[in-house]
Amino acid sequence: MKPDFRRNMIWLHTYSGLLIGWLLFAIFVTGTLSYFTPEISQWMKPELGSQTTSNKLINKSLQMLKQKSDKSERWQINLPTQRSNQFTLSWWIKENNKTKRNVVTLNSQTFNEIHVRDTHGGNFFRTFHYTLELRQYGGRYFAGIAAMVMLIGIFTGIFTHRRFFQDFFTIRVKKLMKTVTDLHAIVGVITLPFCFVISFSALLIYISLYMPWSAEHHFDNGYRELNSKVTTSLPKLISANKTVEPLIDLEPILAKVEKAWPEHSAITHLIYERPFDLNGRIVIYRQAKMSLSNKSEILAFNAKSGELLEAIAPERTARMIRRIFYGLHEAHFAQPVLRWLLFFMGVASCILIGSGLIIWLKKRLDKLKQRHFGHTLVERLNIAGICGLILAVVSYFYANRLIPINLESRAVLEVNVFLFVWFASFIYSFLRPALKAWLELLFLNGIAFLMLPILDLVINPHWLIQAIEYKNMAYIGFNLALIISGGICLMFYYWLRKTDLKTHIKINNTNHEEQILC
Repeated sequence: MKPDFRRNMIWLHTYSGLLIGWLLFAIFVTGTLSYFTPEISQWMKPELGSQTTSNKLINKSLQMLKQKSDKSERWQINLPTQRSNQFTLSWWIKENNKTKRNVVTLNSQTFNEIHVRDTHGGNFFRTFHYTLELRQYGGRYFAGIAAMVMLIGIFTGIFTHRRFFQDFFTIRVKKLMKTVTDLHAIVGVITLPFCFVISFSALLIYISLYMPWSAEHHFDNGYRELNSKVTTSLPKLISANKTVEPLIDLEPILAKVEKAWPEHSAITHLIYERPFDLNGRIVIYRQAKMSLSNKSEILAFNAKSGELLEAIAPERTARMIRRIFYGLHEAHFAQPVLRWLLFFMGVASCILIGSGLIIWLKKRLDKLKQRHFGHTLVERLNIAGICGLILAVVSYFYANRLIPINLESRAVLEVNVFLFVWFASFIYSFLRPALKAWLELLFLNGIAFLMLPILDLVINPHWLIQAIEYKNMAYIGFNLALIISGGICLMFYYWLRKTDLKTHIKINNTNHEEQILC
């Protein structure tokens, strides 16, 4: 291999990572948090308490829905699951040629209505991960560019760090930058398959946005028409125009479902189409953990006879491949152990990106006698893009607890707090010396993480007590994760501070020796 080729690969790896590294870091941080979207939402909606699920909830829910209106076009029951504690009933009523959806959240034990605070919960991180809070599809294009750059970084990184085994077993802890460099190489080896699958699947999910020309050439309505032709679904339900009493005892149907899906709590939600019509149809959805594809498995029944209807036709191979990669990207199928493994791989990927940005700056500053504004900007973006983003995340959780529950548009205010704190950290990084800004934001992050469970306990001790009583590990685990995160931030703070003091003492001793020699 020619030396020039490797140098070109190193240059491409270095500058492609620099130009979009901060965006990649934000995408990977929020994407990593998205592995626990339902668990985060549980903590951010404490009014829901600890719900229990059972197929017995369905019949009682149907009785309640029947009482709501005799003109409903559609009913929906969302059951609580092991990961989500939300139990909701929805019904649609057509008025003045418009269909209005009504939703009520219930306690699964008492069936009393629960008033839940307005919040995006963990879903904010999932949507920010690919939309970046930009309207329409703008954020998806930026995320696609970031995914392509990540793939470039992966392949060029193989040539840059060609000594895989030697780098993997080398870690130097006495000097800060050597530790960061070795850590970058180690996590690069560990996360190589993970980063490839995540980046490639991200491009494949929105391939129609990034390469729309074929669909636009062959179909009048472009991708929308293509999507409607290749997606298989149940046939459209035609009304019989004959009114009947809706079926409210689903025991025979649920027995068939249990035989087809023998796992515990297999049902996530149920949709009853045209409940007061002779041709009514009941569609039952299975938990996603049983399939790699993101397409939900369903069973459809005739509401009058309880007969199992014909299954949805299988999709074309290309569509199925896309859905499998979609499922791999979101990992809804992952059981707790695998989900935690993917989470730690996401954390390692964040470390890979963050350490790469720090290494780039340090190597160039070591060769310069006088820095220019570009180096200062990169330095401050590193501080805000890494420490500032983490502070923005924890501020989002504080906003969830501190913003009054009855305040209008409080969900939007929570997001605004996240964005404001992130921007404020960028301004703050220019107001302080770089190392001081690193230390102060790390310390602030550590204290903020550790104080949040205490604040939660002070606001309402019943939330945690109930979680312990019902063994709600999602709520308890989130608080433990906050404490561990705070401890890690403080550990890095003391380590960086200790390293800085050693460097400062060494420089002072060197200057003192030079003065004596003079």
